[in-house]
Amino acid sequence: MIQIKILECSSKGDKRFSAFYAKVTIFGKFDSIENHYQLSKRFGDFVPSTWKDAKGKTPTHFEVKGKSFDLKYMSMWYDLLWVKYLDVHPELLEYAATFDDFNDIFKGKSINCQADSIRKYIKQGRSKVIEDGKDFIDLFKTK
Repeated sequence: MIQIKILECSSKGDKRFSAFYAKVTIFGKFDSIENHYQLSKRFGDFVPSTWKDAKGKTPTHFEVKGKSFDLKYMSMWYDLLWVKYLDVHPELLEYAATFDDFNDIFKGKSINCQADSIRKYIKQGRSKVIEDGKDFIDLFKTK
């Protein structure tokens, strides 16, 4: 019988693959992917002060380094946060590559999913994630 290896990418699995525990430096601020992502959300004029203010809620737009973006770019932003994290942790890339698939038991509670972002990077490659995020990257550079 063939056994499929699945990596649980959440706080209930391997925490190194959980947005709450994976930390990156973005524009000089070292924080978890979860905080970078949730705190970028905007709800009209409301700016969240903790991830709890934003998690699971649909924002009107999001901001990165004071620049405002349409929600259509939000998944690109999330994927790129994971690229930043995985780029500085080649040992995690090597480890994740030994798995057949990736799961997040919390999937479905929000638009983006850490397991999906990690799967895309591992199975399709970093260049695919960058290519898919090109519109956001280009827009960010021009704003």
